[in-house]
Amino acid sequence: MSDISYSSIVTRVGQVFVIAGPKGVNRIIFGEIPFRDYLESLNGARVVEGGEAAKMAAELELYFHGKLTKFKTGIDLPEGTPFQKAVWKKLLDVPYGKVTTYRELAESIGRPGAARAVGNAVGANPLPIVIPCHRVLASKGLGGYSGGIGIKKDLLTIEGALS
Repeated sequence: MSDISYSSIVTRVGQVFVIAGPKGVNRIIFGEIPFRDYLESLNGARVVEGGEAAKMAAELELYFHGKLTKFKTGIDLPEGTPFQKAVWKKLLDVPYGKVTTYRELAESIGRPGAARAVGNAVGANPLPIVIPCHRVLASKGLGGYSGGIGIKKDLLTIEGALS
């Protein structure tokens, strides 16, 4: 089994952990308790600090300071249904500082009646911030966010999409 690398940074939204496998970054986790839970789920896999996870953590630092608008470190999405992956791929097209709605996102993937399913896929995104699920709003209000609505507001504020 290949090593899993991790890195963490302390940000304005709290501690953020980045996880990477041999093919790229595959998970971002908000908070130490969810990170520890994730480690327990690995059933003894070797976890080391650094690698691709450290590269992404450095990019996230720049992002949180308003100095990076597009991530360059490679990502890997080994988990997820074909529908979820289609939604996550489409999220990468939402520009920095812009927002879309669940309905618009559903329409853009050719599933105009699937706003609720899109919302579920957005909520299951394993790479928040990098795959910008925070840029998706409900038709009336902010909608939810897996990391908490406060984090969503902070991310949108950083990007100038929310004043």
